[in-house]
Amino acid sequence: MARITQLLIQAEHKPGTLATICSELASKAVNITAIMAAPEQPGGLRMVATPHAAAKKVLQTMQLPYREEDAIALRITDRPGALGKVTRKLADADVNILYAYGSIVKGEQRALIVLGVSDVAKAEKLV
Repeated sequence: MARITQLLIQAEHKPGTLATICSELASKAVNITAIMAAPEQPGGLRMVATPHAAAKKVLQTMQLPYREEDAIALRITDRPGALGKVTRKLADADVNILYAYGSIVKGEQRALIVLGVSDVAKAEKLV
């Protein structure tokens, strides 16, 4: 498990908002490696983007409020039980999972999962 810093972006919930953000990031060669859009939740838009500093600069230029939040990123094999094994380790260490998002591309061997957890430092050590 690796600690990552994601961006929690406050943006207006209307058609085109996400397209504009993504386009502006792309224009500065910022790659979005993980994203969760849930406008009904605080933060609304969670994003892992590289290079991180360039992503922050784009958001500042767009005058979009954001904050940074540490989370855990993991690559797990694409097979039944892989996510269960990792989440069991966290549960056994009394680390609560606050949210999760991720995906796998067909043909890839591993999925990328981002976890918001109650204790990032503790979760990071549970390799």
